[in-house]
Amino acid sequence: MHSLSNYCLGQMKAGHQVSLWALEGFAHTSPAVRLPAPIESHIFTVEFPAALGRSRAMRGALRSGQLPDLFHLHGAWLRAMYYGAETARVGRIPYVVEVMGMYEPYSLQQKWPRKRLARLWFQDAILRGASCLHVNSSQEARNLRSLGFSTPIAVLPVGVAMPSGHDSKVMDSSSSSLRQLDGRPFVLFLSRIHSKKGIEILLSAWSAIHKKHPEMMLVVAGTGAPDYLAKCRQQAEESGIAESCLWPGQVSDEQKNWLLSHARLLALPTYSENYGNVIAEALAHGTPVITTDTTPWHEVTSRECGWIVPPQVAELTEALDAALGMPPEVLATMGARGRVWAQESFSIESVLGSLEQVYGWLLGNASRPACVV
Repeated sequence: MHSLSNYCLGQMKAGHQVSLWALEGFAHTSPAVRLPAPIESHIFTVEFPAALGRSRAMRGALRSGQLPDLFHLHGAWLRAMYYGAETARVGRIPYVVEVMGMYEPYSLQQKWPRKRLARLWFQDAILRGASCLHVNSSQEARNLRSLGFSTPIAVLPVGVAMPSGHDSKVMDSSSSSLRQLDGRPFVLFLSRIHSKKGIEILLSAWSAIHKKHPEMMLVVAGTGAPDYLAKCRQQAEESGIAESCLWPGQVSDEQKNWLLSHARLLALPTYSENYGNVIAEALAHGTPVITTDTTPWHEVTSRECGWIVPPQVAELTEALDAALGMPPEVLATMGARGRVWAQESFSIESVLGSLEQVYGWLLGNASRPACVV
């Protein structure tokens, strides 16, 4: 949601009229974000069954509302995406779909009967009818092409806001959820608490790392289904690492900036990622990363700002041990290289500029941008 907010706010600052339409009321998720005026926020409550992402109120409001010059849909599987595509088609308005990794091989395997039905019912037709698809990496574009989609694809990273020194270093010292970290070095996991993210691998690796680096803490920040979170915490207890693990839950923007800039490194041992926005955020904060070869971040090794490993316990343990055995100043140098890369390639300003070129092309006001394949 942070990336979507950045898009809306950036386009507003560029002088465009922006209208955000969203659903809320899904289990184990936060309420939809309301953005400040002059952005128009249209928020609707999801109807039962929530898994379908239905809202007759949203559909009716879209049909009766003022039509925009262009729709940008974000996501898949929800009927709300169909409402936007339907309104665009009837009004003969171009629409873009940001696929958000939902057609990646790993994602399609999860709950595959339901997704197969959705693809046949409406979802594939949305992608085929789009004026352009929006993906975050060349890897994701290749996977869509392998599925037979011939729609033009704009390959644009998720833009990140480059932190200022103040944003990165200042935090309310009364924050009880992070007080345990006072003066302690730590490794950070910051993402959705989900089996896809490799948290169980990380906890298994940490049981070995904790013995060699007892001064280190592991921070597992994020929210998820309560039963899965309880399972992970139980694993930490049974592995004897509970005292070296901190579970602060959902963190504020201020806390997130502090964690990203103060972590010794970020670890995301995910099984699948179309992008992995937290990796970009960590690099922007000058923090080295360890992630997996199932992400599109292979370049972190050639740029010497992190490690790429398979999503396996032994390999992750080895990378963590190597990183934590380095002097802090060496890790800081690696992080500085990552920050330069972030500034050059995936700052929010550069991404918004490319996105505006895509919009101009679709509206007939500009030539086809280089980012469209």
